Amino acid sequence: MVGDALRFMRVPPEGRTPELTAAVQTAFEELEGHIRPRWTWGRFPVSSAGEKLYIAGAEFRSADLAKLMTRSRDCYLMAVTLGPEADRQILLAQKRGMMEGFMLDACASVRADALCDQAEAEIAADLRSGEHLTMRFSPGYGDAPLSASEDIIALLDATRRIGLSMTRSLMMTPVKSVTALLGVTGEEENRSRGCAFCASRETCPYSGGAGCGGFQEAPR
Repeated sequence: MVGDALRFMRVPPEGRTPELTAAVQTAFEELEGHIRPRWTWGRFPVSSAGEKLYIAGAEFRSADLAKLMTRSRDCYLMAVTLGPEADRQILLAQKRGMMEGFMLDACASVRADALCDQAEAEIAADLRSGEHLTMRFSPGYGDAPLSASEDIIALLDATRRIGLSMTRSLMMTPVKSVTALLGVTGEEENRSRGCAFCASRETCPYSGGAGCGGFQEAPR
Protein backbone atom coordinates (compact mmCIF):
# COMPACT_ATOMS: atom_id res chain seq x y z
CA MET A 1 0.00 0.00 0.00
CA VAL A 2 3.01 2.28 0.32
CA GLY A 3 3.23 2.60 -3.46
CA ASP A 4 -0.49 3.42 -3.62
CA ALA A 5 -0.09 6.18 -1.03
CA LEU A 6 2.85 7.69 -2.91
CA ARG A 7 0.81 7.64 -6.10
CA PHE A 8 -2.12 9.20 -4.24
CA MET A 9 0.29 11.92 -3.08
CA ARG A 10 1.30 12.41 -6.74
CA VAL A 11 4.94 11.64 -6.01
CA PRO A 12 6.68 10.73 -9.31
CA PRO A 13 8.82 7.56 -9.41
CA GLU A 14 12.04 9.56 -9.30
CA GLY A 15 10.87 11.29 -6.12
CA ARG A 16 10.19 8.10 -4.16
CA THR A 17 13.32 8.17 -2.06
CA PRO A 18 14.07 5.52 0.56
CA GLU A 19 13.51 8.16 3.26
CA LEU A 20 10.07 9.11 1.93
CA THR A 21 9.06 5.48 1.42
CA ALA A 22 10.08 4.69 5.00
CA ALA A 23 8.13 7.70 6.29
CA VAL A 24 4.98 6.54 4.50
CA GLN A 25 5.42 3.02 5.89
CA THR A 26 5.71 4.50 9.38
CA ALA A 27 2.56 6.55 8.78
CA PHE A 28 0.67 3.39 7.82
CA GLU A 29 1.85 1.64 10.96
CA GLU A 30 0.80 4.63 13.10
CA LEU A 31 -2.60 4.76 11.41
CA GLU A 32 -3.27 1.07 11.94
CA GLY A 33 -3.14 1.54 15.68
CA HIS A 34 -5.95 4.11 15.61
CA ILE A 35 -8.48 2.90 13.06
CA ARG A 36 -11.61 0.87 13.75
CA PRO A 37 -12.51 -0.62 10.35
CA ARG A 38 -16.20 -1.32 9.93
CA TRP A 39 -18.35 -2.04 6.89
CA THR A 40 -21.82 -3.05 5.85
CA TRP A 41 -23.45 -4.01 2.58
CA GLY A 42 -26.74 -5.23 1.17
CA ARG A 43 -28.40 -6.45 -2.00
CA PHE A 44 -31.29 -4.48 -3.50
CA PRO A 45 -33.47 -4.55 -6.63
CA VAL A 46 -32.49 -1.91 -9.17
CA SER A 47 -34.03 -0.43 -12.32
CA SER A 48 -33.16 2.47 -14.58
CA ALA A 49 -35.02 4.86 -16.87
CA GLY A 50 -33.12 7.38 -18.93
CA GLU A 51 -30.63 9.08 -16.63
CA LYS A 52 -32.33 7.92 -13.44
CA LEU A 53 -31.67 4.89 -11.27
CA TYR A 54 -34.14 3.47 -8.78
CA ILE A 55 -33.02 1.35 -5.83
CA ALA A 56 -35.54 0.22 -3.24
CA GLY A 57 -37.60 3.38 -3.66
CA ALA A 58 -34.64 5.77 -3.73
CA GLU A 59 -34.02 7.79 -6.90
CA PHE A 60 -30.49 8.48 -8.14
CA ARG A 61 -30.09 11.05 -10.92
CA SER A 62 -26.96 9.96 -12.76
CA ALA A 63 -26.40 8.91 -16.36
CA ASP A 64 -23.18 7.17 -15.31
CA LEU A 65 -24.92 5.06 -12.66
CA ALA A 66 -27.83 4.29 -14.99
CA LYS A 67 -25.35 3.12 -17.63
CA LEU A 68 -23.46 1.03 -15.06
CA MET A 69 -26.68 -0.77 -14.10
CA THR A 70 -28.06 -1.18 -17.63
CA ARG A 71 -27.95 -4.98 -17.47
CA SER A 72 -28.63 -5.30 -13.75
CA ARG A 73 -31.83 -6.22 -11.96
CA ASP A 74 -30.10 -6.26 -8.59
CA CYS A 75 -27.22 -4.33 -7.13
CA TYR A 76 -25.13 -4.22 -3.99
CA LEU A 77 -24.67 -1.11 -1.89
CA MET A 78 -21.73 -0.90 0.46
CA ALA A 79 -20.37 1.50 3.05
CA VAL A 80 -17.05 1.37 4.90
CA THR A 81 -15.37 3.57 7.49
CA LEU A 82 -12.06 3.75 9.32
CA GLY A 83 -13.78 5.31 12.31
CA PRO A 84 -13.59 8.79 13.91
CA GLU A 85 -10.17 8.30 15.49
CA ALA A 86 -8.56 8.21 12.03
CA ASP A 87 -9.94 11.70 11.36
CA ARG A 88 -8.64 12.95 14.69
CA GLN A 89 -5.16 11.59 14.07
CA ILE A 90 -5.03 13.28 10.66
CA LEU A 91 -5.99 16.63 12.22
CA LEU A 92 -3.30 16.21 14.87
CA ALA A 93 -0.73 15.35 12.21
CA GLN A 94 -1.71 18.42 10.18
CA LYS A 95 -1.08 20.60 13.23
CA ARG A 96 2.39 19.08 13.61
CA GLY A 97 3.27 19.71 9.98
CA MET A 98 1.70 20.06 6.55
CA MET A 99 3.67 17.19 5.02
CA GLU A 100 2.99 14.85 7.94
CA GLY A 101 -0.73 15.55 7.73
CA PHE A 102 -0.77 15.16 3.95
CA MET A 103 1.02 11.83 4.23
CA LEU A 104 -1.30 10.42 6.90
CA ASP A 105 -4.34 11.61 4.99
CA ALA A 106 -3.12 9.78 1.86
CA CYS A 107 -2.44 6.63 3.87
CA ALA A 108 -5.95 6.76 5.32
CA SER A 109 -7.49 7.12 1.85
CA VAL A 110 -5.56 4.10 0.63
CA ARG A 111 -6.50 2.11 3.72
CA ALA A 112 -10.18 2.97 3.21
CA ASP A 113 -9.95 1.74 -0.37
CA ALA A 114 -8.38 -1.50 0.83
CA LEU A 115 -11.29 -1.86 3.23
CA CYS A 116 -13.63 -1.51 0.26
CA ASP A 117 -11.81 -4.43 -1.34
CA GLN A 118 -12.45 -6.51 1.78
CA ALA A 119 -16.14 -5.67 1.73
CA GLU A 120 -16.31 -6.40 -1.99
CA ALA A 121 -14.73 -9.83 -1.42
CA GLU A 122 -17.62 -10.63 0.95
CA ILE A 123 -20.10 -9.41 -1.65
CA ALA A 124 -18.50 -11.55 -4.37
CA ALA A 125 -18.87 -14.58 -2.11
CA ASP A 126 -22.60 -13.78 -1.79
CA LEU A 127 -23.21 -13.95 -5.55
CA ARG A 128 -25.35 -16.73 -6.92
CA SER A 129 -24.21 -19.14 -9.61
CA GLY A 130 -23.71 -17.39 -12.95
CA GLU A 131 -23.73 -13.89 -11.45
CA HIS A 132 -20.97 -11.31 -11.83
CA LEU A 133 -20.27 -7.84 -10.48
CA THR A 134 -19.86 -4.61 -12.39
CA MET A 135 -17.09 -2.24 -11.42
CA ARG A 136 -17.39 -0.45 -8.08
CA PHE A 137 -18.64 3.11 -8.40
CA SER A 138 -18.81 5.76 -5.67
CA PRO A 139 -20.90 8.93 -5.47
CA GLY A 140 -18.74 11.91 -6.36
CA TYR A 141 -17.35 10.34 -9.52
CA GLY A 142 -18.62 11.21 -12.98
CA ASP A 143 -22.06 12.74 -12.68
CA ALA A 144 -23.04 10.71 -9.60
CA PRO A 145 -23.83 13.34 -6.95
CA LEU A 146 -22.31 13.21 -3.50
CA SER A 147 -25.84 13.38 -2.13
CA ALA A 148 -26.35 9.79 -3.34
CA SER A 149 -24.26 8.68 -0.37
CA GLU A 150 -27.03 9.89 1.92
CA ASP A 151 -29.48 7.47 0.28
CA ILE A 152 -26.96 4.63 0.43
CA ILE A 153 -26.39 5.28 4.13
CA ALA A 154 -30.15 5.27 4.74
CA LEU A 155 -30.80 2.10 2.73
CA LEU A 156 -28.02 0.27 4.55
CA ASP A 157 -28.96 1.70 7.95
CA ALA A 158 -25.24 2.53 8.09
CA THR A 159 -25.60 5.15 10.82
CA ARG A 160 -26.78 2.52 13.26
CA ARG A 161 -24.67 -0.31 11.91
CA ILE A 162 -21.26 1.37 11.50
CA GLY A 163 -21.69 4.93 12.79
CA LEU A 164 -21.61 6.57 9.35
CA SER A 165 -23.62 9.71 8.56
CA MET A 166 -23.54 12.84 6.40
CA THR A 167 -23.44 16.51 7.26
CA ARG A 168 -25.64 19.15 5.62
CA SER A 169 -22.65 20.08 3.47
CA LEU A 170 -22.58 16.48 2.13
CA MET A 171 -19.42 15.46 3.93
CA MET A 172 -19.38 11.97 5.36
CA THR A 173 -18.54 11.60 9.01
CA PRO A 174 -16.22 9.96 9.84
CA VAL A 175 -14.49 11.57 6.86
CA LYS A 176 -12.41 8.53 5.94
CA SER A 177 -15.42 6.57 4.80
CA VAL A 178 -16.61 5.34 1.41
CA THR A 179 -19.97 4.41 -0.08
CA ALA A 180 -20.28 2.56 -3.37
CA LEU A 181 -22.58 0.66 -5.71
CA LEU A 182 -21.96 -2.51 -7.72
CA GLY A 183 -24.37 -3.97 -10.25
CA VAL A 184 -25.13 -7.68 -10.60
CA THR A 185 -25.07 -9.04 -14.15
CA GLY A 186 -25.24 -12.40 -15.88
CA GLU A 187 -22.05 -11.80 -17.86
CA GLU A 188 -18.52 -10.92 -16.91
CA GLU A 189 -17.73 -7.26 -17.49
CA ASN A 190 -14.58 -5.21 -17.75
CA ARG A 191 -13.81 -4.34 -14.13
CA SER A 192 -10.54 -2.55 -14.86
CA ARG A 193 -9.79 0.35 -12.58
CA GLY A 194 -7.68 3.12 -14.01
CA CYS A 195 -7.73 6.41 -15.92
CA ALA A 196 -8.79 4.83 -19.23
CA PHE A 197 -11.97 3.46 -17.64
CA CYS A 198 -12.81 6.33 -15.30
CA ALA A 199 -15.81 8.58 -15.96
CA SER A 200 -13.83 11.52 -14.52
CA ARG A 201 -10.78 11.10 -16.75
CA GLU A 202 -11.47 14.31 -18.72
CA THR A 203 -11.48 16.56 -15.66
CA CYS A 204 -9.47 14.63 -13.06
CA PRO A 205 -6.15 16.30 -12.10
CA TYR A 206 -4.50 12.87 -11.86
CA SER A 207 -5.47 11.71 -15.35
CA GLY A 208 -2.57 11.39 -17.75
CA GLY A 209 -0.05 11.60 -14.93
CA ALA A 210 0.69 9.31 -12.04
CA GLY A 211 -2.99 8.43 -11.81
CA CYS A 212 -5.02 7.95 -8.68
CA GLY A 213 -4.61 4.20 -8.81
CA GLY A 214 -8.26 3.63 -9.55
CA PHE A 215 -9.41 4.66 -6.09
CA GLN A 216 -13.19 4.89 -5.90
CA GLU A 217 -13.33 7.16 -2.88
CA ALA A 218 -15.17 10.39 -3.57
CA PRO A 219 -12.77 13.30 -4.14
CA ARG A 220 -12.11 15.52 -1.14
